[in-house]
Amino acid sequence: MLKQRVITAIVLALLAVLALFKSTDIVWQWVVLLIGAVMAWEWAGLARLTSIWQKATFSVLVSVLSWLGLVWISFQSIVVLTLIEALLLVFIVLRYQKSQGKNGPTSLVFILMTGVLSVVLFTSALTHFRNEFSPQVVLLSLFIIWAVDTGAYFSGKRFGKTKLAPHVSPGKTWEGVWGGVALAFVISLMGVMWLQVELTISIWFFTILLAAIALFSVLGDLFESVLKRQAGLKDSGTIFPGHGGILDRADSLLIAVPMMYVLWHLGSVY
Repeated sequence: MLKQRVITAIVLALLAVLALFKSTDIVWQWVVLLIGAVMAWEWAGLARLTSIWQKATFSVLVSVLSWLGLVWISFQSIVVLTLIEALLLVFIVLRYQKSQGKNGPTSLVFILMTGVLSVVLFTSALTHFRNEFSPQVVLLSLFIIWAVDTGAYFSGKRFGKTKLAPHVSPGKTWEGVWGGVALAFVISLMGVMWLQVELTISIWFFTILLAAIALFSVLGDLFESVLKRQAGLKDSGTIFPGHGGILDRADSLLIAVPMMYVLWHLGSVY
């Protein structure tokens, strides 16, 4: 299983590099919209929609809204929507944990609307991120998020003792979180040198960026865990061997990418 996970992760990383550095702005836009469409399909499953027609309808609707979002959603709107989504996710995760897994989101409309917000915001932020900054900056940011996930997984397996949110995700520990943060810090230093990223933000702001990425990566992961528990699912899908669905790999990206885009933008301006 671990070997399969590693191979899949390497293939996904190579595809991300190829898309970031070799595609035109239009091609990148359609790649992101395709990812968003698959996310929406899987989100419909987490909302316990079972028929192909229902999932397809939701996926198409979200895709259309995502496409419109690329045109109509401004940077200021992304800032506001990111804050709204962050507060919403924090509320849901804390409420679920405090109630010992009894008070999760049960409304179909609420879950689907949260999915619309998350996917549309993600696709808009990721598209603008690559268009306004260099591919190196975007790749560095993605590497940092993946480092948080990877470091948390392995350090949690090896050293994990103190549960992070046992009613949300019993396998996640504080030791894993700190291991993820440590690996993200190392990867960020290596990435800046290897990718030759010219930092347009101060070192202090970059430190804030790292902390925010780690925090919101974990938040996105925990939120998807709540949805999967509510739906009685282990994985959001089966598209990736050893990894489950695209949401299982991108749950941490959903809120972390918009937050990254906002912070990079603010840091480069101020």
